[in-house]
Amino acid sequence: MISAFKFSVKIEEREKKVLLLDFSRRMKKFTLLFLVCIFLGFCSFFKSRIPAYPSGVVFPLEKAGEIAYKGRIIDFVKDTEGDIYLSTERGLVYCMTGERREILWKFEVSEELASSPFLGAENIYVYDMNSTLYCLSKKGRLLWKKEVKEKITTGIKELKKKIYFGTEKGIFFARATSSGEELWRFEAGDAIRSTPVFSAERIIFGCDDHNLYILSEKGSLLDKIKTENKIQPLPLVEKNFLYFGTDDHYFYCFNLAKRKKKWKIKIGGKILNPPVVDGKRIFFICWNNVLYCLNKKNGHILWWKIIPSRSFYRLEISGERILASSFSSLLLCFDVETGENIGEYDTGQEIKSNPLWVAPYLMFNLHDNKKDEGKLIFLKKILKVSLRSSGESPQKVGAEIAFTVSAVGFYRQNYEFYLKERKEERIVQEKSEKNSWAWFPEKEGDYIVGVKVVDEKESMKTEIPFVIKKD
Repeated sequence: MISAFKFSVKIEEREKKVLLLDFSRRMKKFTLLFLVCIFLGFCSFFKSRIPAYPSGVVFPLEKAGEIAYKGRIIDFVKDTEGDIYLSTERGLVYCMTGERREILWKFEVSEELASSPFLGAENIYVYDMNSTLYCLSKKGRLLWKKEVKEKITTGIKELKKKIYFGTEKGIFFARATSSGEELWRFEAGDAIRSTPVFSAERIIFGCDDHNLYILSEKGSLLDKIKTENKIQPLPLVEKNFLYFGTDDHYFYCFNLAKRKKKWKIKIGGKILNPPVVDGKRIFFICWNNVLYCLNKKNGHILWWKIIPSRSFYRLEISGERILASSFSSLLLCFDVETGENIGEYDTGQEIKSNPLWVAPYLMFNLHDNKKDEGKLIFLKKILKVSLRSSGESPQKVGAEIAFTVSAVGFYRQNYEFYLKERKEERIVQEKSEKNSWAWFPEKEGDYIVGVKVVDEKESMKTEIPFVIKKD
């Protein structure tokens, strides 16, 4: 029995060894599979990190066209469909199409206009020097006009079929978009120069009495928050945060949910153009010729750049770039993250408006004082391909001739070389990142050497004739 018992124990030990060996093999396979998955995951991660095709404006730029119009521009804006609305001091409102670069319609009032076009959901609002308020359809038809007995001193903002604006005497109005009839009014302590903004069905505006007013949609006062100085005309609201400048050269971030200041920062002057935001950053230009980029969370300055002159023109964000114009001839472009200057365009005369991006064009306005004529200028990125050879035509049979191509306006482009002889065309170097091709001609004749440059969105060809002789 003892030997049988010993035999049984040996069998159990052997089975355990087999099980352990099998478990070890399975663990090795699992570990290998796990490492392969991690490797593929890393590959996928790094593959996804390949930079995307640049969006927005791309420098260098060249002039693609212009539209002439009567009078000096007040301002111009674009709607969601890409149409452009422009007002001039001569009492004209224009609608233009950026895609076809033409005027769609114009509307004229009897007095000089004092405002830019303000876009609503379906209508356009402007007012003249006598504070007559006009409402136009987006087809250029007058829907109504109303005389306001006080001087309008803010922009016009629309929300839920009502328009809102403030006056020099401190009256804040709500009017119906359908008729212009007054719905209610609210009396503040001094002139209202701050264009109203909206947050969570609350109406917010600043006043010269150093107060920030928060009203309900029915015009009742929800809160009045004291600031340290006059609030400048163009605040910005994003979610529950309000950003604005004051006359004592401070810039504020205000938490509307908690109704208290989040941060403030001392800056170099007044802000006469509206701030713009991009991700975690906020941008604005001060009257001391400085473009600031701040961290929205804490107000820390991420970078700043001096621009050629003062400006009250709006900034324009296009992709990963921010564009700025001033009372100079230079249109400047900076990287939003680093502030690096990545392009500029010299117009040759003073720019009269903000830049505006409506793909594929970057637009701005100039003015001819003698003719009292404005010009809407269209710029487009330069798309250019040039091909050069190591030797001039003609060359002899068997000689090596190297062709090199250079391209402007493309991104991560590829090159495809081809050769034409009479009516026959053949590819001599498949599409690749290589921008040169060496040719050893085997017979005499008249040839055309060409290259096609392509990227994800663009394509262009260029060719040069070449003669090959025996001697």
